[in-house]
Amino acid sequence: MEIPFRNIYYLLSYAWNRLEEAERLEVSISDYKDSLNLFTRLLLAAVNYLFKKGLDRSYIDVSEDYAGVKGKLNFKASLNKQLFKQGITNCTFDEFSSNVLQNRILKSTLRLITKLDSIDPQLRKEAWSGFYRFHGVDEIDLQLHHFQQVRIHRNNSEYDFPLRVARFIFENIVLDEKSDTYFFKDFTRDEKAMASLFEDFIRNFYAREQSHYAVRREDIRWEAEALHDSDLSLLPKMQTDITLESLTHKIIIDTKYYRETLSTHYDTQKIHSSNLYQIYAYLNNVEKDFRNSKNAMCDGMLLYPTVGREIDASYQIGKHKIRIATVNLGEDWSVISQRLLSFVEKSENERNLS
Repeated sequence: MEIPFRNIYYLLSYAWNRLEEAERLEVSISDYKDSLNLFTRLLLAAVNYLFKKGLDRSYIDVSEDYAGVKGKLNFKASLNKQLFKQGITNCTFDEFSSNVLQNRILKSTLRLITKLDSIDPQLRKEAWSGFYRFHGVDEIDLQLHHFQQVRIHRNNSEYDFPLRVARFIFENIVLDEKSDTYFFKDFTRDEKAMASLFEDFIRNFYAREQSHYAVRREDIRWEAEALHDSDLSLLPKMQTDITLESLTHKIIIDTKYYRETLSTHYDTQKIHSSNLYQIYAYLNNVEKDFRNSKNAMCDGMLLYPTVGREIDASYQIGKHKIRIATVNLGEDWSVISQRLLSFVEKSENERNLS
């Protein structure tokens, strides 16, 4: 499935729930021919913004040899290094510094970018410039757990977007051990990663772009009773990808991501049967909890991405309407946006008429 990289930009911006930050940087998508160079430009713009505002600083423990005593005396270290004879001690003390983890990550990501042969020469030059602007910040051997250790809060919220961009770049840089060179992989070929991205994008898109429904993930209880001392906790967890809910209407959306939307059996194309069984199970078990009014109704939708054949089919299965639909991620972004909004508008109109 080939997705234009400009659309990858929007998918990620919505999935990260950071569309405003992306737009604030005023990076022209059309100026770049691939996702690596585009997201490097985004990272550089975000880092420059941080420099203008001032890098985040915090108190960190520093240990060094000191003429006199400062903070906590490290007696054993001072003795082993024979510092006392020189009137020097090894001490640990707090220092208000920009050498904090989030700055180390950004500096190290810029250094990693300079190693890529596929990076634009001008961007490589700017990456080096950004790298050297992190004065007093240590470079680290970047690992995924470094990103997971950063805590974003109100006082450093400006770091959320650049760190997400840096992580995206880092996770898609691969070392070819045979040639000892780095290259940027096509992450759209990773079906699991794209499935997660597509789900987060759809959820945040509906949360942002429409106001009729509240949007959330939802845990659904099994309408089951344990027999003969059986343990209900053995039943698998049911959690929706996306639930849209108003006082009188609920739409459960299950997103799926396949290279081929339909499965083929004896030359006949069908929806993946397990997908339909899953959404039907959600609807059957959630309906008893959703009784805010006598007209409350629950519908379902299976939503697939495609760059080929479009599908928009609706079925009445038992008490529920189930829509099976696709959105073409190869289209212009305005077309994608309008199609997604049309799904919920059609569902609401159909319910009002029924």
